[in-house]
This record gives sequence, structure tokens and C-alpha cells, in this order.
Amino acid sequence: MKLSIKSIIIFISVVVFTITATNSVGFFHADEHYQIIEFAGLKAGWNTPEDLVWEYHTKIRPTLQPTIAVGFISIFKFFGASDPYTISFLLREITALLLIFALVFFFTNTKRFIPSKKESTNSKLLEALYLGFLLLIWYIPYLGVRFSSETWSAIFLLFAMGCFCSENKSRKKILLTGLFFGLSFLFRFQILFALVGFGMWFLIFNRKNWKELLQIIGAFSLVFCFGILIDSIFYNEFTISVWNYFDQNILQHKAAEFGELPWDYYISSLFHLPTKLIGTLFFLSITSAIIFRNKAPFIWMIISFILLHMLVSHKEERFLFPIAFFFPLFFIQFFQLLMDSIPRKIALMLIGLTSLGIVTTSIVGLPILASSPAGLGRNGITRFIHLKYPNKIVNLIAMPYANPYSPWFRNEKFYLDKNVGFTPIDNFEALNSSIIKKNEINLFVTTQFFLETYPHKENIQKLGFKLIQQSIPEYQLKMDKYVRGIEDQNITYLYELKK
Repeated sequence: MKLSIKSIIIFISVVVFTITATNSVGFFHADEHYQIIEFAGLKAGWNTPEDLVWEYHTKIRPTLQPTIAVGFISIFKFFGASDPYTISFLLREITALLLIFALVFFFTNTKRFIPSKKESTNSKLLEALYLGFLLLIWYIPYLGVRFSSETWSAIFLLFAMGCFCSENKSRKKILLTGLFFGLSFLFRFQILFALVGFGMWFLIFNRKNWKELLQIIGAFSLVFCFGILIDSIFYNEFTISVWNYFDQNILQHKAAEFGELPWDYYISSLFHLPTKLIGTLFFLSITSAIIFRNKAPFIWMIISFILLHMLVSHKEERFLFPIAFFFPLFFIQFFQLLMDSIPRKIALMLIGLTSLGIVTTSIVGLPILASSPAGLGRNGITRFIHLKYPNKIVNLIAMPYANPYSPWFRNEKFYLDKNVGFTPIDNFEALNSSIIKKNEINLFVTTQFFLETYPHKENIQKLGFKLIQQSIPEYQLKMDKYVRGIEDQNITYLYELKK
């Protein structure tokens, strides 16, 4: 049986996503772990309320995703999977497969928007590029395996817009649009910024179908009430977490305590972070959409999402992740515009060169991200210890903020191995024979920052410690600057005392 291009792309994406899920141990941002996995630990049995971060005590986080995590963890353990690294892999793999399904569903229902009016013979080419970009642009698998609020919110936003854009729209699909919008919101409240744009588009361009809007709002409201129920059960009292979130982070300016950035931070991020090539293509495609496709709901949603985020003083690159999965639609529609507006040969040349650049970037970026631990790679270190010393007592000597089990002086109890004990030190002078424990495996962990700035680092070698692992391998650091930009000072180094 002859395989179609679509089947081949989907198969390759499943393989790439699975490899990425296997290696992308840990988290990109602390919230991905402490406010989901550790929240789940409260119900799964390894945490108490005192172990949790302040967000739990102020009840500002939606608890649907931690509740889902508890359910999955219970199922995994029922079938004998209790190792934390196996559990976290399974959560990433489920996320990956669900996202692939959402992206293919979105593709199926939006591909009718991309055929060229002048070059119908090239529609298959645009479709293949569209699906390939949706699934395999270099950052997609890395973001797509994250069991994070950003990724799960994006998944259900994709489902919602896939339903809404269905060619054979029915009342059921309209209701599903509202339900999926609601779920997207429950995973990440800030997706409301995109829904505001959708609402504005509906009222301006689609107000004749006001019954559809009421059905969407009704379904959304049902899910919203479900979220209140889940939160109230999780927090053991009636609570509306979205109000608590607004009160703490906006009215009381709690979020601003974690840093403020200028209004144009996201403009710079959108240009630089996906690589300058893709960033440039994004701005070209968004500009063309504003001019030529300003009656499409997607442009209203994306612009609203970005502009409203720009008004919030606390900014982070991860806040943009939910919309990153929609970029390929704008790219392909920009290609379509080129084919319809300029001579065929020039259009095909520009499309070919741009696509070649994206493919080349992805050929470099995909293997790096697929073979790397998440974020700064700290949990790559903890997994290394977990696998190498499973039945041995370990004394882990750690410089400040270097302990991969407790980078911010709060233990990651989910990954914490009972055979590992900690000896914190403040400087290299304290690294001496008095803290070495006999009959134990003595490990030492530090970061590049301390190696560059603190004196007496020669004590590491004098005592007999040898480097055995680092959070990001050197070959990846050399290539990584082209696709991620990890700061070298945050790299973690693990040493073992050799007797």
C-alpha cells in the first residue's frame, strides 16, 4: 500500500515527539513542575500543604491539570509504573500524542483556507508544507511534549478552532467550540486574551450568527462552572481561582514582584526566539494577514493575545507558547499570497528558499531539543544520579542554587531519591575533607557561575573530584546558541569523588 505524504509526515512526527518525550526530562519553567506535578502530589500522597508553593495557599491556580495528573499517576501505578521518571515520560508522551492529534485535526479543518487561487496545481505542495510546519518546525516537538499549562491550553484551543472552522459546521461543533474554549481557559487563564479577540471578531464580522455566539458562551460557562467545582474540591473549600489569580497578580501586583519588562519585550522575543528567519517570516505573515485577511478570526485572536500580554508588566517568553502552534497557518497563507500576487517563478523561488531555511533550521534544532533534558537540564542530572546509584547512599555536596533536587531551596519531592542526602556549602573554601562522608558516594554539584566568579575552585581537583556529568553537553551548547540561547552560567556540573 502506497503511503501518502500526510501519513509519512505524521509518522515522522510521532517518532520525533516520542524521542523528545523520552529525553526531555524535567521542566522548561518551574511552574510546569511545582504548580502541576507537586500540586498533584498533595492528592497522590507525597506532599502536604506545607510542602507547596505560595500559589497553593492563595488558591490562584486552576487545578484541572493537577487533577488529571493524579488520575494518570494512579493508573500508571496500578499497572506497576511507579518510577518518577517513567511517570513523567508517560505524561509527556500522552501530551505529545494528544497535541499531534489536535494539530492534525486543526490541519484537516483549516487546509481549505490555503489553496492558491491562481496555482491550484501547487495546492498539494502548500498542504504538505502546512502539515510539515505544524508538526515539525524545530520548536514544535519540544513545546509539544511539555505537560504544562501552556501546552495543554494550546491543545484545546486547536481543537476549538478546528471545530469552529469545520466546513460542515453543526450545532454540536459549535457547542464543542465553547467546551474546548472553556477547557483551554481552565488550563491557562491568559488564553482569555485570545478569546477576547475571537469575541471581537464575532461581534464585528459574524454578528448575524448571534445564536452561535450564545451557544459558545453557554458551553464555555458550563466548563467554567466545572472548573469552580474541581478547584473547590481540590482546595477543600469553595473558591474561584481565576478571581484569586486576578486579585493577587493584578490588583495586588504580586506577579510584578517576579520582574517587570518593557512593553516591547514580546516584539523582540517573537523576532529572536524562534530564530530570526522564522521571526521575520512571522512578522511578514502577520502584517500581510492584517492587510489582506483582517476578517479572519485567527488574526484577531493572535493580535489580541499579544497586545493584551504587552499590557501586563510581568512578561515571560513561555506566555507566548500557546500561539506558537498557530504560526504555520500564517506562514502558508503568506506563501499563498505570494503565489497569487507576484510572478509564479519568483513566488516559487521565494517559497522554496524560505522553506529550505526553515527545514535547515529544524534539521539542526530538532536533534538538539530531542536529545536534551528540558530547560537548564537539572533533571538530567537527577536522572543520572537516580540511574547510576540506585542502591547506594549518596552525599550530594551542593553550592547555592546548584542542587538539582532543590534549585530554589524547595525540594522537588516528586524526583527526590531517599538514598540521596544533601550537604549545602556557600563557597569553594568549604569544600574540604571535613564534609566528605565515608562509606558513601560523595558527589559535588556547582554551576558555571560559581566556577567563573568564586575563588579556590581548585579545591575540586585537590580533593579528588572528577567531572562525570553536566546538564547540557558541550556539543549541544555549541549548536544551541542558534536555536535556544541557553546562558552558559546556568549549566550545572556534577563531580564524583574518586577514591
